[in-house]
Amino acid sequence: MNADPLSTALAEIAETKNLLERLITSSESFDYVKAKSALTKLNRKLRDLGKLQSKYQRLLRSRSRNICVIDFKASTTAAARSSQP
Repeated sequence: MNADPLSTALAEIAETKNLLERLITSSESFDYVKAKSALTKLNRKLRDLGKLQSKYQRLLRSRSRNICVIDFKASTTAAARSSQP
């Protein structure tokens, strides 16, 4: 499981959106105009956070490809052995 902050925020907003949708459909005395407006805003935020998450994950993947481990001890030991008569 990836526990980066954007994934967490995205999951929380998605859950909030689902709760709001259930509230809209189950309540008769609810202010539908305000609730629909809030749902629209939540959908926008969810989409924006999804884009940010994708960008963040691409950035992490691109950085991990640039890492190369070099063992200097092994190369100096081999060079020391080859230079001995």
